[in-house]
Amino acid sequence: MARVLKALLALSTLVGSFMLLTSGPASADPYWEPVSKTSKFHCSGQRLHPTHDVTVQTCVVVNSTATQAVAIVANFGGSAVSIEAPNVALYVNGPISYDRNCLASTLSAGETRACFGPTQQRPCSATVTAWAQYIIQGWVTDLWSPSRQMCT
Repeated sequence: MARVLKALLALSTLVGSFMLLTSGPASADPYWEPVSKTSKFHCSGQRLHPTHDVTVQTCVVVNSTATQAVAIVANFGGSAVSIEAPNVALYVNGPISYDRNCLASTLSAGETRACFGPTQQRPCSATVTAWAQYIIQGWVTDLWSPSRQMCT
């Protein structure tokens, strides 16, 4: 019995260690969730879907030395629409830092949802911008956020 308990303890320790070593940074992607924009969001203008009352907007969030890319879709129409953002990317000082896929979902009438990329820490000297590609009811478009210097 003691040998079995010892083996189980060793196995659980090994599994726990593996999980800690392989886990990445916390991130909300690839799912769409409610959003409340604050002054930390630096966003593009809204682009209107050509046939549906739906807008898209790309933001870079800067909170001191933390930053992330955000794709936002708002449905002002009377019926649900299909949404997806196959690319939500963060650029730091020019080069791409990450590119995430926000899964296809249904956005109900009157809802606004966002898909957040991972939060990254960057020095105050860094300049960040976000880019997102959207697919709304088969219509494909993309938008850049304005560039923003960290810590401002």
